Amino acid sequence: MLDFSIPRKYRALIDADRLTFAFQKSVEMLGLSPQTSAALKISDDASIRKLNKAYRGLDEATDVLSFENDFIDLETGARFIGDIVISIEKAQAQAAERGFSLQEELEMLLVHAVLHLNGYDHMEEADLEEMGSLQDEILIAIANPVLGSISRE
Repeated sequence: MLDFSIPRKYRALIDADRLTFAFQKSVEMLGLSPQTSAALKISDDASIRKLNKAYRGLDEATDVLSFENDFIDLETGARFIGDIVISIEKAQAQAAERGFSLQEELEMLLVHAVLHLNGYDHMEEADLEEMGSLQDEILIAIANPVLGSISRE
């Protein structure tokens, strides 16, 4: 399950059902329980810049941040893997620059963050290839064309 926090002014721009599908397919392809959940907050550049500075020491806006907070709800048995924050402004700029729709870019960023929440990284070449390959497999499975978009940043 994906819990959303989307400001009203952005809701008409985003297909939440497609984001939920991207999350569910990521969970499935990672071999996680269908009860796995995360929180997604759609933000702007100013807000994500503050988070990036506070948690990564980088005083700049970024496209997506993931905050691992892995726990099991003792009452339901559901696993919560963490929080994801996406800058819609950064996503819009990247989508326009690369010729994709905002929705396609948001889905790619969500999949990317889910992989991070499950221990994948892309700082070393071998990790970059492994994470990039898995990200592309998930994007293909959800019919998203934003392939090969992972880098060592």
